Amino acid sequence: MESHLSYPVLCYFRSQHDNQSWLAALTTVLDTCALVQVGVDGAPEWQAKLTFAMARHAIVDIAQIFQTVPSGPASCRARLFPGDLERLRQILKENHASLKEGEEAEKKLAELRLMYEPYVCALSEMLLMPSLPGS
Repeated sequence: MESHLSYPVLCYFRSQHDNQSWLAALTTVLDTCALVQVGVDGAPEWQAKLTFAMARHAIVDIAQIFQTVPSGPASCRARLFPGDLERLRQILKENHASLKEGEEAEKKLAELRLMYEPYVCALSEMLLMPSLPGS
């Protein structure tokens, strides 16, 4: 967090390897922490909350440095398509874990995603850098 805030030019860094974006990596950390906070059996929720808070703080501060306006849901490219959440549940189940189900769990996930995705989308657009690995 401090490196990119102290030296914003680092945000423009592009790896010479495909699928190695600092923005996609940070987004992956935020996505994982959001899922764990919703409820993944056996995962340390307290650690996910702390990591989520720090990563979100970093993405918001970096977005503020570049004076990007957080993107609304309509202008942000969909990252979680219909069926993806069920596929995630199946993968977790196959690996002896489970993600909490139900309307309350999906509402909590949506609320957590709204806390960082608008900033991620704005930075992705401004930096011309994908927010998802492989995109």
